Formats: sequence, structure tokens, C-alpha cells
Amino acid sequence: MRLTACLLSIVIVLSGCWSRRELNDIAIAEGVGIDVTDGQFELTVQIVNPGSVTKAKAEHEMPIIVYSSKGVTLNEAVRRLTSSISRNIYFAHIRILVISEELASKGIVKAMDYLMRGSEFRTDFDVVIARESTAKDLLSVMTPLEKVPANYMFNSLEAAKKEWTSAVTIKLDQLSSGLVTPGKSSVISGIQIIGDPASGTNNSNINYTTPRVRLQYSGNAVIKKDKLVGWLNEKESRAYSVITNQSKRSSIHLVCPEGGNIGIDIARVKSKIYAVVKNDKPEIFIETRTEGNVSDVECQINLFKTDTFAYLDKQYVAFLKSNMENTIKKTQQLGTDIYGFGEAVHRADPKYWNKVKHNWEPIFKQVEPHLYIIAKVRGAGTMGDSVVNDVKE
Repeated sequence: MRLTACLLSIVIVLSGCWSRRELNDIAIAEGVGIDVTDGQFELTVQIVNPGSVTKAKAEHEMPIIVYSSKGVTLNEAVRRLTSSISRNIYFAHIRILVISEELASKGIVKAMDYLMRGSEFRTDFDVVIARESTAKDLLSVMTPLEKVPANYMFNSLEAAKKEWTSAVTIKLDQLSSGLVTPGKSSVISGIQIIGDPASGTNNSNINYTTPRVRLQYSGNAVIKKDKLVGWLNEKESRAYSVITNQSKRSSIHLVCPEGGNIGIDIARVKSKIYAVVKNDKPEIFIETRTEGNVSDVECQINLFKTDTFAYLDKQYVAFLKSNMENTIKKTQQLGTDIYGFGEAVHRADPKYWNKVKHNWEPIFKQVEPHLYIIAKVRGAGTMGDSVVNDVKE
């Protein structure tokens, strides 16, 4: 009888799928966009069309459906969407959040409060900014390779970060933490529409060998407090990734002694930021170690000489140092510590940081970081000498 009573109590506790949601009753959202229109939030949701999953219907149906609605608050906009959708929207599978450039310039903290507070949203999706367009237009563009454009944006962002380092990934919870952390500003990748946005909404856009309209990541937005205050171009974005130890693989070209270019495939990058407080003044140190290999040679150069690699190493260091210095100066003019220099000072001397953290911006603008860069070109690939040297004019 005791055993039976225990089993019955377990059955009561394990109540099964009481909170289940049937696939036929929900609309799965993969991408969400937020614009500001007439003083209200405009919420755009990119929903997967289940009928496009099967191959038999994929050619005749659009893979996504885009809905939008307005509201004084985001909660109103979400609830108003139910008047035009026959299913409940399921937000737990969001891959990407797109914020319009206009909204980012005015401030994103109000929009983020609802996303962080609501139980319907997870916080592990990427955040990007729609550059020179609205989030609604961007989420409506049909993309090649991936049926669902939100997946295309997510995958291309990951690829750009790993192979070119011009883009950065930031999750919603990381962005929220960065907005409230003293001594650290945030950076968000920008994405723009190449071509006419109206033409990109048609499924025929992906039937061309070269799509008439496409999406492309372009620069990184610099966020001060919760507002967009400037953009980093491609070169500055790559330097930012190196300084903050987010760079993995990339490629550069150096100038040969007698003219022409030589390509370097960057294989490893390791950076470290630390601070020392002396005489009540902070000093910032950035140590960077990187290695690369010769990827292509378009000049007359002898790769069998050790002096050649010493020359390439010197050029490699000069290239990195120039880009890093210029990027730091630009962000100092904007008054945005996107590198975490303030956090480094906090780790080095918490007492000093408590005195200056509320007045860190003017101190940050005056800091002159010490750059220690070790850059080595290790190998010449599968060939020793260059074919260019064997060609006779």
C-alpha cells in the first residue's frame, strides 16, 4: 500500500504535457524587427511558412510571411498582431533582432526593457542594426541559399565574424549588460540592403544567378549609453576585433619592397588589455600576438631569404599599429570606451575606479594606450618561390 501511494503521488507530480503547444496552433517567428513610426513602435515579425518546408510546395509558396503592427509600447504592438494572424506567435526560436538606425539614434533602452522582461522571449539571439533602411524592409528581403532570411542573416554574421572579422556578434543579454556596465560601451553590427527594397520582397529575387537585391553587413554601430553616436568602417571594425580579442581569421595585403602586393592569411590573433594606475593616472596596455602565412604573391620577392620575412614582419606590425591607433582615436573623439579600458582599470585598482567611474569619459579621451605588437609571417604556403619571379617580360 505504501508503494502504491508513492507511485500515485509521483504520477500526480509528473503531470505530463500540461503546457504543450501544438505546431498547428503556433506561428514560429525567426526574426523580429523594431522601427519607430509616428512616435510609436512598429514591430515586424518574420514567420516561417510551414507549407514551404515540403519540396512539393516549396516552389509555389513563399517560405516566410512578414507581419507588422504599431503600438505605443511593444506589448501593445505584439498583442495587436493577433488581429491579423490566425495563430499565436511563438518567439522562442528567434535567431536575430533587427533595430532600425532611426530607433538606435533615439535610444534602444525602452525597446530592450520589454524584450528582457517578457517571458516569451529568450535573450540568446543576435542583435543587428538596419543601416539606412527600416527593419521592416530588411526583414522582407528574400535571400539566396537559405529559405528563411533570418537564418541567412544569422549564418552570414557568423561567417563574417570568423573569416573576415569586420562584423561582431552581440546577444541581447550581452547588450543589456553593456548598457548598464560603467566603463564599457557597446558595438552592434550594421546590415544594409543593396538594391531596391521593393524588388527584394518577391520570391523571384533568388531566381537570378546574381540576386537583384541582397543583404550585406556594413560597418559597426558605436553605442554610447543607449544611443547610436557613430559608425566604424570596415578597417576600423577589424581593428576593434583585434583589440578586443575577437579576431580569429582574416586576410591583409602588404606592399613589397619594389612595388606590388603580397597577401597574408591571418591564422591566429591573441590580444590582452590591462591597466596600471600610477600617480593617480591610469595607463592602458594592449598586447597583441598574431601569426600569418603568405597566401599569394603579386610582386618580385625572394621568399627564401630570412631578411624577406623580417621585412614582412615589420610591415605587418606597422599595419596593425596604424589601424589600431586610428580606431582608438576615433572612439576617443566619440567618447565611447568600446574596448573595456574602464573595466581594465577597475580590475587593476578598484578604489581608484570607484573615484573616477562616474567621470570616466574625459579621462578615457586623454588616455594614450601603449601598444605592444608581435606579428610573425611563419610560412610561404605550399610553394617556396613565387611564379612571378619566373615570368620574363
